[in-house]
Amino acid sequence: MELSYRARTNLFRESISLAWDSIRVNRTRSALTILGVVVGVAVVVIVAALLQGAQAFVVNSTADFAPDVLRIEKASFQDFGSDGQAFVEAQAKRPDIFTDDLEYLKGRLGDGIELGAQGDAVLPARRGAKTLIGVTIQGVTPNITELSNIKIAYGRGLTQTDETYRRSVCIIGQDIVDELFPTTGAVGEEIQLGQVRYQVVGVAEPRGSTFGASQDGFVQIPLATFTRVFGARSRSLAIFAKAKDSVKLSLEDVEERVRVAMRIRRGLVGTDKEDDFSFVTAKSVQAFSASLTGIVGAIVYPLTAISLFVGGIVVMNMMLSSVTERTREIGVRMAIGARRRDILNQFLIETTTLTMIGGLFGVLLATGIIWVLAWGTKLPLSLPLWAVMAAIGVSCIVGIIFGVVPAKQAARLDPIEALRSE
Repeated sequence: MELSYRARTNLFRESISLAWDSIRVNRTRSALTILGVVVGVAVVVIVAALLQGAQAFVVNSTADFAPDVLRIEKASFQDFGSDGQAFVEAQAKRPDIFTDDLEYLKGRLGDGIELGAQGDAVLPARRGAKTLIGVTIQGVTPNITELSNIKIAYGRGLTQTDETYRRSVCIIGQDIVDELFPTTGAVGEEIQLGQVRYQVVGVAEPRGSTFGASQDGFVQIPLATFTRVFGARSRSLAIFAKAKDSVKLSLEDVEERVRVAMRIRRGLVGTDKEDDFSFVTAKSVQAFSASLTGIVGAIVYPLTAISLFVGGIVVMNMMLSSVTERTREIGVRMAIGARRRDILNQFLIETTTLTMIGGLFGVLLATGIIWVLAWGTKLPLSLPLWAVMAAIGVSCIVGIIFGVVPAKQAARLDPIEALRSE
């Protein structure tokens, strides 16, 4: 005989009540069952947050890299994807970029495109008895503040006069200020880089840290001074290019003009040879990062699913044990009129409830760990809403799938045999 809607509703409520009572009474077993799900859900949510945070970090980092600026390098990792060997070979075989190339580009494209350059080296920085090891020295053209994310907080920037006369002046990052000028103003003072003394003319705005590594431990000097100290052809430069404000050129137009000029410069026009230089833009870095994150996610997410599978096995084992312990209870319920379907529903509801609780606690655990990681690494980590919804949904599915076997075993018990059980 078919039960009325009200009767079915009452039976469902009774099954929920019985399942909750069983969870409360068997706290140790319930806690162990939940623990497996907590770990599985937390791992999934944390991995999702890390991948999303890594992508957000790249986007935030390149946001400071002006979207209309093109960077020309000897070789860029974006051009080679996951082929690290090809990138290393390109770095070794491709011709370096020197100030001659910058001057050539200025001669051909300078009317419509703003061009600048940067070279990098490492030297100790000294002031008095204090020495900083491994300071990044950047040799830059005076217009670098227009072409990069480094802005002047106070003092002045480098000028064309500094460049022309190869003056020993510098711009320093906030870390250099904190370490070498903790109690006095830096502008107008001197620091020693290697064997040369430089006057500080400006301090750059702080840029914070990345993965715990500060981005403010640098010194900028005029590019001409840099080439005088390190040699004009000792290091490959990076050239920056952007359309001048008075000229209506898109970044794609700038890239095409620079490519043609560089190919002419390198003798590649009229040949089928590939470019022996690389272009980098904020957009290309973000696209590469998104592609890399997608590849990593496709590998990592299936691996994290194993933890949920293990949690499901724990749930099933615990519930099978529960069926054995509660055989007499099941017999009593069936003797007073409970149908096999009611027993099946009771155990399915119980396992689903356990896994839902595990899912919620897993999300809470993941939230705490993500907060600690965000605080420690300075990554822009947050709790992905889709991962939370997916984790809770998957935990319910785990409860249903892995609860079917013990639920069916309970429903198949013979009432008479069950009542005889001790």
